[in-house]
Amino acid sequence: MSVHLQDRVRKVKGQASRNVNGEALVVLTERRQLHRLNAVGTRVWEICDDKPVSEIVEAILAEFDVQADVAEHDVCEFLANLRELGAVEIESGAA
Repeated sequence: MSVHLQDRVRKVKGQASRNVNGEALVVLTERRQLHRLNAVGTRVWEICDDKPVSEIVEAILAEFDVQADVAEHDVCEFLANLRELGAVEIESGAA
Protein backbone atom coordinates (compact mmCIF):
# COMPACT_ATOMS: atom_id res chain seq x y z
CA MET A 1 0.00 0.00 0.00
CA SER A 2 1.37 3.40 -0.99
CA VAL A 3 1.80 6.42 1.24
CA HIS A 4 0.16 9.67 0.11
CA LEU A 5 0.54 13.34 1.08
CA GLN A 6 -2.86 13.45 2.80
CA ASP A 7 -2.08 10.40 4.99
CA ARG A 8 -1.27 10.84 8.68
CA VAL A 9 1.72 9.19 10.39
CA ARG A 10 2.03 8.02 14.00
CA LYS A 11 4.94 6.32 15.72
CA VAL A 12 4.10 2.89 17.10
CA LYS A 13 4.53 2.09 20.78
CA GLY A 14 7.19 -0.48 21.54
CA GLN A 15 10.11 1.32 19.98
CA ALA A 16 12.80 3.57 21.39
CA SER A 17 15.01 6.10 19.70
CA ARG A 18 17.92 8.36 20.46
CA ASN A 19 19.82 10.95 18.45
CA VAL A 20 23.56 10.25 18.43
CA ASN A 21 25.82 12.63 16.52
CA GLY A 22 22.98 13.77 14.27
CA GLU A 23 21.73 10.29 13.43
CA ALA A 24 18.68 8.64 14.94
CA LEU A 25 19.09 5.16 16.34
CA VAL A 26 15.69 3.46 16.35
CA VAL A 27 15.20 0.28 18.33
CA LEU A 28 12.21 -1.86 17.43
CA THR A 29 11.95 -3.87 20.62
CA GLU A 30 9.40 -6.43 19.41
CA ARG A 31 11.56 -7.30 16.42
CA ARG A 32 14.85 -6.91 18.30
CA GLN A 33 16.17 -4.64 15.56
CA LEU A 34 18.30 -1.52 15.58
CA HIS A 35 18.15 0.92 12.67
CA ARG A 36 20.47 3.88 12.09
CA LEU A 37 18.97 6.71 10.05
CA ASN A 38 20.82 9.27 7.92
CA ALA A 39 20.30 13.03 8.38
CA VAL A 40 17.12 13.23 6.30
CA GLY A 41 15.69 10.04 7.76
CA THR A 42 16.48 11.35 11.24
CA ARG A 43 14.62 14.58 10.57
CA VAL A 44 11.60 12.71 9.20
CA TRP A 45 11.66 10.49 12.30
CA GLU A 46 11.85 13.49 14.63
CA ILE A 47 8.79 15.19 13.15
CA CYS A 48 6.63 12.31 11.97
CA ASP A 49 4.54 11.69 15.08
CA ASP A 50 0.88 12.50 14.44
CA LYS A 51 1.55 14.61 11.35
CA PRO A 52 0.22 14.56 7.81
CA VAL A 53 2.80 13.43 5.27
CA SER A 54 2.44 16.78 3.47
CA GLU A 55 3.78 18.63 6.55
CA ILE A 56 6.75 16.29 6.75
CA VAL A 57 7.56 16.90 3.08
CA GLU A 58 7.27 20.67 3.59
CA ALA A 59 9.73 20.51 6.49
CA ILE A 60 12.23 18.51 4.43
CA LEU A 61 11.94 21.01 1.59
CA ALA A 62 12.59 23.89 4.00
CA GLU A 63 15.61 22.24 5.62
CA PHE A 64 17.36 20.36 2.81
CA ASP A 65 18.44 21.19 -0.73
CA VAL A 66 16.07 18.91 -2.62
CA GLN A 67 13.47 19.25 -5.37
CA ALA A 68 9.81 18.97 -4.36
CA ASP A 69 9.05 15.86 -6.44
CA VAL A 70 12.13 14.08 -5.12
CA ALA A 71 11.31 14.99 -1.50
CA GLU A 72 7.73 13.79 -1.89
CA HIS A 73 8.77 10.48 -3.43
CA ASP A 74 11.59 9.84 -0.95
CA VAL A 75 9.58 10.75 2.16
CA CYS A 76 6.64 8.59 1.06
CA GLU A 77 8.94 5.66 0.28
CA PHE A 78 10.81 6.05 3.59
CA LEU A 79 7.55 6.16 5.57
CA ALA A 80 6.32 3.07 3.72
CA ASN A 81 9.54 1.30 4.75
CA LEU A 82 9.06 2.39 8.38
CA ARG A 83 5.52 1.02 8.23
CA GLU A 84 6.79 -2.33 6.92
CA LEU A 85 9.24 -2.46 9.82
CA GLY A 86 6.42 -1.78 12.27
CA ALA A 87 7.86 1.56 13.45
CA VAL A 88 4.94 3.74 12.30
CA GLU A 89 1.26 3.48 11.51
CA ILE A 90 -0.18 5.36 8.56
CA GLU A 91 -3.79 6.41 8.54
CA SER A 92 -5.30 7.11 5.15
CA GLY A 93 -6.29 10.71 4.65
CA ALA A 94 -8.51 9.86 1.68
CA ALA A 95 -12.14 10.89 2.06
